Amino acid sequence: MNYNFLPVKKIYVDSRYSTNDSNSDSDFKIQLGRNVYLPDNCVMRIEHVCIPHSWYTIEKDINDKMYIQVTQGNTITCNIITIPSTNYTGASLQAAVQTALNYFYNGLFLVSYDGLKNTIQIRITNGNSFKILTDSEISTFLNTTWTGPNYDPMTPNSCNDIITNKTFNVHTYLNPFISGMINLSGFRSLYISSSSLTNFNTLGPKGELNIIKKVVTSSDFGYLIVDDLASDHDFLDVSRMTLNTIDFQIKDVRGNIVPLHNSPVSFVIVFSQNN
Repeated sequence: MNYNFLPVKKIYVDSRYSTNDSNSDSDFKIQLGRNVYLPDNCVMRIEHVCIPHSWYTIEKDINDKMYIQVTQGNTITCNIITIPSTNYTGASLQAAVQTALNYFYNGLFLVSYDGLKNTIQIRITNGNSFKILTDSEISTFLNTTWTGPNYDPMTPNSCNDIITNKTFNVHTYLNPFISGMINLSGFRSLYISSSSLTNFNTLGPKGELNIIKKVVTSSDFGYLIVDDLASDHDFLDVSRMTLNTIDFQIKDVRGNIVPLHNSPVSFVIVFSQNN
């Protein structure tokens, strides 16, 4: 095999032409028409990315849970509040949180929205106290004081990224709870991963080794995110790889596959040789 010849310069990828065993437009594989043998000193980069902003503010089993501990006199209760999956404005998110809290604690909480600061305020009545757990506290079951439903601390699917509830910003049992600036886009960045193209010399936010491209959420819901940025230094070595079936996943910063609700994605894999 001659490894000095560049057999292909570009591969145009569109999830509409994924294999039959692909899971979705954000977790798919493509089958090339032939084996592609990449030469020595071959590098690749991802260009002309086109991803529809078709996911919702709140996605079921990804970011739809709020973990809360409530103290009423000598009684402490813990519950997992579920926010319905859909798109939200600040005001409609406030209403959804109010309804979700009322399911367990009817009339105990008052939720309001500050449109000028884009924050949500949650106040408890009658001198009671409460705490909305941060992801750090969720991971330790609130220092083993959690008495609510069982959950997997590795995948809590919390809404803390939406309400910007962070450890270094939170005050224990402060009434009212005031969120950080709420994130209505759901996911601020997307990460394209591939086990077929990785060379294990990139490190993702969680230590992942297979990320090949980061795409910033630059468009509102219903519009296309187009990333045409290219850098001479933004490449991965793929020397002597043999390509036939290539897998791709589009994930959020926490490693969840981002639901695109049957909206296709496309991009270009560009190959070149370093001299």
